[in-house]
Amino acid sequence: MAGVSRATIYNDIESGTLSVENGPKDRKMVNVSELERVYKTLKNPEPEEDSNTEQSSQNRNIDKRNTDQVAVLQERLEAQRKQTQLLENMLTREQEERKREREATKEFQEYFKSQIENQAESIKNFTRLLEDQRNQEGNGAGGKWEKSLKAMEERITNQEAQARKEIEEIKKNSQRQVMQYKTALEVEKNKPLWKRLFG
Repeated sequence: MAGVSRATIYNDIESGTLSVENGPKDRKMVNVSELERVYKTLKNPEPEEDSNTEQSSQNRNIDKRNTDQVAVLQERLEAQRKQTQLLENMLTREQEERKREREATKEFQEYFKSQIENQAESIKNFTRLLEDQRNQEGNGAGGKWEKSLKAMEERITNQEAQARKEIEEIKKNSQRQVMQYKTALEVEKNKPLWKRLFG
């Protein structure tokens, strides 16, 4: 009669726009004059079948909305799973890269150690030559050998310090990157499901 849905009637009753009366057995009833006051012109009541059809249509709409919401949630969950998998793959690749870097660093250390040993042996040889030269030619020539020897020692010391500094920097960068990936992965795994879905 009012030309509106049942949901509208119920909402107007709850908000106080449409008043109701208690009928037999305390059933809530709406006076026709109250309908006219709120909804103005009234229409002849439609057959009961139409009301059932409207209710069925509303039920279908609700079911469709629920199905759509479930589909959206499933899509978001799948996207979250893919993001977690991506982070895990990135962490694995980063760990493999760090492993290769550690192996390369170890090879570099061994190579540098052998170079230091070779140069230490060279210094010993130079020292022996310097002592021989001193014995043979006196202090004048020996002074040149001493300068050459000191220059070589300084160069070796500088190379060793630089190599150690580079190795430490590589280690720090590797550890920092691995920790960043681990932290990101832990944060993602510890998020509640609703936060993963809705951000």
